[in-house]
Order: sequence, then C-alpha cells, then structure tokens
Amino acid sequence: MLKDSSFRSLWTAQTVSLFGTQASVVIIPLLALGTLDASAFEMGLLGSAESLAVLLLGLWVGMTADRYPRRSVMVTANILRLLLIGMIPVAYALDVLSIPLLFVTVFLVGALTLLYDSALSSHVVLTFDRRQLPKINSYMEGSTAVSEVAGPGLGGLLVQALGAPLALVADVCSYIASTVLLLGSGDSTRKGAKEEAKNTGEEDAEAGHEDAEQETVKGALSGFTWAFSHRVLRPVIVSAAHFNFFTAMFFAVYTYYVVKELGFSPLLVGLASAAGGLGGVLSATAASTFMSKVRTRLLYVLSLVVPTVGAFLVPGSELLGSSVLQFLSVAAGMFLWSFAIVVNLVMSETIKQMVTPSHMIGQVTSAMRFTTLGFEPIGALVGGTVSQFLSPTTALVIAACGLATSITWVVFNRHLGMYDVNEAEPVSAT
Repeated sequence: MLKDSSFRSLWTAQTVSLFGTQASVVIIPLLALGTLDASAFEMGLLGSAESLAVLLLGLWVGMTADRYPRRSVMVTANILRLLLIGMIPVAYALDVLSIPLLFVTVFLVGALTLLYDSALSSHVVLTFDRRQLPKINSYMEGSTAVSEVAGPGLGGLLVQALGAPLALVADVCSYIASTVLLLGSGDSTRKGAKEEAKNTGEEDAEAGHEDAEQETVKGALSGFTWAFSHRVLRPVIVSAAHFNFFTAMFFAVYTYYVVKELGFSPLLVGLASAAGGLGGVLSATAASTFMSKVRTRLLYVLSLVVPTVGAFLVPGSELLGSSVLQFLSVAAGMFLWSFAIVVNLVMSETIKQMVTPSHMIGQVTSAMRFTTLGFEPIGALVGGTVSQFLSPTTALVIAACGLATSITWVVFNRHLGMYDVNEAEPVSAT
C-alpha cells in the first residue's frame, strides 16, 4: 500500500491529524484547569462535549458526509476544526476565554471529527480496491494506536514548554498539514466504483438528494435503519455497544483503582498505558494477516475474549504479593486489551465497508458511532456508582464479566459464521 502515492498522502494526512487531536485531548483539560480554574462539574461537562455532539448530531452528520464529494468534506472539516481550535488562543489573548466557549468548541470539533471520519471511511471504499481494505484499515488503526500513546505525551510537553493556550497552535498546525496532504492526494475514483454505485442504488440516491433534503429526519435515520436490518452488521454493532458499555464501566474505575488501591505512581500509570499502546501498534501490523488466516466469526469472537482476559488481570493483580508483579499484571492486561481491540476495530471497519453500499457509508458510520457511544456515559455512571457503594475491585470484576458476555451476540450468529471478511464484493442485507 505504501507504494501507492494516493494512499500515502491520505494515510499521512490522517496520522498528522490524529496526533494533533490526541494532543488537544490533554491540552484543553489542562487549559480549563490551569487557566480557567474549572470545577469538577465543569470538567465533567467538558469531557462529555464530544460524546454529546455525536449523540445529538451524529445521524445528520452521516447524511451530510454522504451527500457531497468525500475529499471535499474532509478538507472542509479540517479547515473548520483548525479555525475553531485556533479561536481558543485568540480568545485567551483577548481575555474572553471561558468554560462555555471551550464547551462549544469541543462540541463542534467533535461533530466535525465525526464528519471527517464518516467521509474518510467512504472515501477509502470509493478510491481503493475493496480487497485492500484489511491492510488499509490496519494502517489507519495503527496510526490511531500510536497517536493515542504519543499524542497526549506530546500535548503535555507542549503545555510544559509553551503554556496551554499556545500549545493548541500545534493542533492547528496538524490540521493545516493534514489539509495540504489531502489536497495533494488526488480525488480519483477506482475503476468499477461507478458500476458498483449503480448496482447498489447510489445513482438513484444521488438523483433523489434534492427530494431527500425535504425529508431530513428520514434521511438521517436511513443509515441507522439499514445498519440494524443487515444480517451481518447488526450483531457487530450490538456486540460493540454491549462491549463499550462495560468498557466505560471498567475505565471509569481503572485509574482510581491502580492509583489508590495498588499505589501506582503517575510514571507507572503512564508505563501501563504505554504497554497498551505497544499492543495496539503490534496488532495493527498483524491484523490483516489474522483476517486472511482465521475465519471471520472466530477471529471476531477472539477479539472480544482476549480483552476480557486482560480486564481480569487488573483486579487479579491484588492477589499478587509483589508490587512489581502487580504492575506486570496490569501492564499485561493493557497490552492484551489493546492488541485485541485493534484487531476488532480493523475487522468492524472492514466489515462495514465491505457490506455497505458506498453511498451510505457515511450514514452507517455515524449510526454505528451513535449507537456504540450512546451507552458509554451510562456505563461510566454505573462503574462509578458500584465503586462508590461496593468497591473499585467489585466494579472492575463486574465490568470484566460483562465484557465476557459481549460474545453472545456473535458466537452463535450463523450469518456472521458464513461471512468471509476477505470477500471483495458487498453482500446483500437480507
């Protein structure tokens, strides 16, 4: 894939953008705390802004991504994100920066990030051969894994060196670089894409866009309806929502547990996270190979089972007498979790792209994000409540047990059992 200049530019654009975004994940909260003296409640609101954007605007965003040329949508999303992020240091310089302004900015950037991601998923299908999707998605998820490890650290260093407001200039620069790379990547459509669009109804959809604008709600829900009516995609979405609920429950307690119960220093917390990042990076290099060698349903089930093992290793570390062994147990848990989850994400993305008509990928992407993210705030609330009234260990064990049950949606599903993710053509929904 790296020999393809169009893919190289697209992948580099995505990687640069991800690093800036992950840096801002640390920079903006530090700005709120250090500069604006935000309260715990205000920090909670700020932390919920991006998820709220997906829940409130997600379905409409997906419809928008599918209505216009995908690369143009991605470029527009980048430009708007850099303007919004760039507004923060300007507001600071003018002494008008506030928590409500930060909340609105994070909310809008979250919506634009979903718009970008929805268009990217569709753009990949329209530009490259579907048989290349496992490798392409492995590269993309590899960039995500690396950025999630290195990005926050980069953000912390920038805050230390420049202060939080000026540190956001790095995020602005990442969007500028990403935009330039996208503009240089070309906007070619692979051979056969037009014929595929005809066969899947894309041309009819394009012709009906003007009428669809009068039925915005119906159009926004079409991706949701299509995804949940698909015999292969439905169990993938439901299992992901189930898994994410208990993931949110687990990680709502995780940091408190390793710091307060196990006595981890900030360095050890960071090293455990780095172990997870390493697992994600290694997994990204091997995911496409796994997908070509292992049956689709079996590999998908394993991608849910292995994180469960990793989750049990965290509270199980209490049974180990040595602090060194406790750290190794937690680090191993994070490594296994990230390794398997990257495989899961590559598979989910590839299955979605393979089975979804190209004119609906943006809508289906938003519908999937809407569904899977919708349960996370509830899971986090349950985790915090169980930890408060029972114990952090109990909350982690319950979450790990819940993760284990996520396979029930897929392990006996005969349609997923008959499906081969390496097929080059979309499959019908019925």
